[in-house]
Amino acid sequence: MLSMLVLALLTGPQAPASDAAVLFDRGVTWDDFLANATAQRMTWRANADRAAPPEELVDRLKRVSPGLKILVIAEPACTDSVNTVPYLAKLAFLTDVPLRIIDKATGTPIVERHRTPDGRTATPTVVLIRDGVEAGVWVERPAVLQTWYLAMLDKIPMEQRTARKLAWYDWDRGDTTLSEIVVLAEKK
Repeated sequence: MLSMLVLALLTGPQAPASDAAVLFDRGVTWDDFLANATAQRMTWRANADRAAPPEELVDRLKRVSPGLKILVIAEPACTDSVNTVPYLAKLAFLTDVPLRIIDKATGTPIVERHRTPDGRTATPTVVLIRDGVEAGVWVERPAVLQTWYLAMLDKIPMEQRTARKLAWYDWDRGDTTLSEIVVLAEKK
């Protein structure tokens, strides 16, 4: 089951659907997004301030960064976005990979095409664009957290699931997410 989940989250190259490339040009920079994020403002800022991607991931992404752009579909109120995007933005900055952010309404064609393992549209959705073509997509949360979260749907109340999810994000500090996204970028 885990391999199916990872496969669903880490999709390979797609047909030349330049929705992502077109939407990238309509996106805002990380700095603009952060400046305008009012929901969860303190968490956005705290995660941005402490973002420190592992040097190994920075080096690996630098090696495969030519022609790469990152489009992120995110919502300021989304707990997964606030615990993912600041770390990804820092990695993109350190590797000179252009990153743009759009909201879920604007990114509807992409989130509809790349749903979670349980069939939902979700943020964040991270689209790797290489030379104008969608080269890979990462959806919502790291595979290990997604597997646990979905397994707990009927076992513990939503408030407890959310609290545990947020504690995991706080402990992980984006490392697992960034690792999965770098692996995806390395697939060229």
